[in-house]
Amino acid sequence: MRKSLLILLFGLAAQSSFAAGPAFPGGPGPYAVGLRIAQLYDRARAYPDKIDLVTGLPTSGERARPLQALIWYPAEKQGAAIRYEDYLRTGATEEQFKRPEAEASGAVASYMQDNYPNLDAQQSKAALAQTMLARRDAPALAGKFPVVIYAPGSSAAAYDNADLCEYLASQGYLVIASASIGMHTRSINLDIDSAEAQARDISFLLGYAATLPQADDSHVAAIGYSFGGLANVLAAARDDRISALVSLDGSVRYFPAIVQQAAYATPERLALPMLYLGGKPYTAELMNRVKQVPTYSLMNQMKFSDLYNVTMYTMTHAAFQSESLRLGPELRFDEYSREEATLAHGWMGRYVLAFLNAYLRNDAAALAFMNNKPAANNVPAHLLAVDAHHAEGAPPTLATMAARFAKHGHKDLAGIYRDMRQRDAEFKPDERSLIAWGEKFLDVNRYPEAIEIYQLSTSLYPDSGRAVFYLAMAYDRHHDNALAIDAYQRVLGFWPDMAEAKQSIARLKTAAK
Repeated sequence: MRKSLLILLFGLAAQSSFAAGPAFPGGPGPYAVGLRIAQLYDRARAYPDKIDLVTGLPTSGERARPLQALIWYPAEKQGAAIRYEDYLRTGATEEQFKRPEAEASGAVASYMQDNYPNLDAQQSKAALAQTMLARRDAPALAGKFPVVIYAPGSSAAAYDNADLCEYLASQGYLVIASASIGMHTRSINLDIDSAEAQARDISFLLGYAATLPQADDSHVAAIGYSFGGLANVLAAARDDRISALVSLDGSVRYFPAIVQQAAYATPERLALPMLYLGGKPYTAELMNRVKQVPTYSLMNQMKFSDLYNVTMYTMTHAAFQSESLRLGPELRFDEYSREEATLAHGWMGRYVLAFLNAYLRNDAAALAFMNNKPAANNVPAHLLAVDAHHAEGAPPTLATMAARFAKHGHKDLAGIYRDMRQRDAEFKPDERSLIAWGEKFLDVNRYPEAIEIYQLSTSLYPDSGRAVFYLAMAYDRHHDNALAIDAYQRVLGFWPDMAEAKQSIARLKTAAK
């Protein structure tokens, strides 16, 4: 079983205690919660290296990437609730799916000793014996539920925020998580490769969710804690099935250099609602003293998104993870007490729920909650602050242009483009993307629309023979023979020996006689 990075991240205290899990305002939702474990492989990716790093010999056995998924879901209230120890036991089978029961028990003991050595035997026993909401393999309720993919912190287990995952399932969400693992080893590096590996895990789990009868995979959010709160942003930038983002003190704020390396993570690709819950900001003096002044902030650039930046004043980084609240030493919470951090964590969950209800369920009351002053939501005084920024219109993208083209009855594409350029002078669709868009209309014999697209592409790319050829082909199929002949002749100006253009001109001239 892994040795967590929690010791390195948060340190150890001379004395430690444990607490029950966080209480979310209003309590659990109306649904009982089931927990199922699915042991999956992403066979599109290798996991162990070709050479075993211990033996130095070629790796034997399964080499596909193991993704053990924990699935929380609305269920019938059948069976006994699991204990917190049951979550820890899942860590024993993250890489090796088949391990003897005795090994799993030993792995839990080793994990507690490695990461929480200041819990005495009685405290440890009591902490692991705490009952949870989830019931193992309880029958799933009929119906469809929005999907939440949860990405844990760096090298953390899938259950690192089990309390939040259970809470969301009790409110009618299907929640899926897998451990944060590196490209080829159990522990990750804090770099772009590891962030993208975890981002691909998120998309893999989303694809898996689509196979589940309960999943409403047309409404999907990705939640990430710490480094998972950077990976989920990269996942959303490449996977538009994700329609909302939640970051729990996510590393998208703390590792700007990694974000910048992901050149595809642009405001245009991230035009989706986002909730960022973070700890109390550093003072300017402290930021300068420890050289943590970021040179770049993606969130400051996200002008096409509804962005809610919630500052949790009594939460350190560790407090955003319920395992730390349950088992971690007091010093992890800095000058705040465990009780203060636990109260704030509960309200963190309440804001996550309201955000998901607002944007995945179109719940007007939840949207009002998000835009209220905290006092109007009965938040305890001085606990948190909300800074809301609403999207400044649709992003300048080909998809936006296509939507406006359709709204205008597929007329005046050139005018639509001019209007978009007035809003963003740098907007210029890629030539090949325009050509591919036009082909969709050619394929269904909608030639006037294709002609408008190719007229725009030839005006934007006047030195492109490819754009002119597609315009000629669209005219030809629409029986605009004179325009087609003219366009094919322009093609020959780029490629004088192009037989297809010559033959088309001859054919059209013959037809005109």
